[in-house]
Amino acid sequence: MMQSVLKYALLYIFCGSTIWNTAQAANTDTLTSTEGIQYMTGGVGHDEVVAMRSYAKKFSLNLLFSEGIAGQAVTDVNVNIYDENTRLVFRVTDSQPLLYVNLPPGTYTILANYQGSKLRHKVSITEGKPSKVILNWKNTELDARESNE
Repeated sequence: MMQSVLKYALLYIFCGSTIWNTAQAANTDTLTSTEGIQYMTGGVGHDEVVAMRSYAKKFSLNLLFSEGIAGQAVTDVNVNIYDENTRLVFRVTDSQPLLYVNLPPGTYTILANYQGSKLRHKVSITEGKPSKVILNWKNTELDARESNE
């Protein structure tokens, strides 16, 4: 009896994780913004991070959002990207920790908002060479906990 229960439990765990991994991989679909820019966002959980990384070279801009000294990943980041003429060329709300964006070559200003705190970063996009940017918000409370552990 116990072996049957164990077999079904293992089967359930295996099938459940397979279904979960498939659902996570589905989150790596390329989307198109209202401005016509292709992008992809995700990176919640190890499997999704691994899946996302395989697409990084296909996008001209790779963004990573984190907080604190340890670089803990953050979600629900609102991102606006402006060209050299301060024209909004890309906007996304509720981005996940990884955001890949296909921008044409040029110089851009990224304005990212996480929990009301804004970060600004200037980036140059070159043809054939993805630019990687890490935006890290300070979190003194989180940093204090990390240093006490």
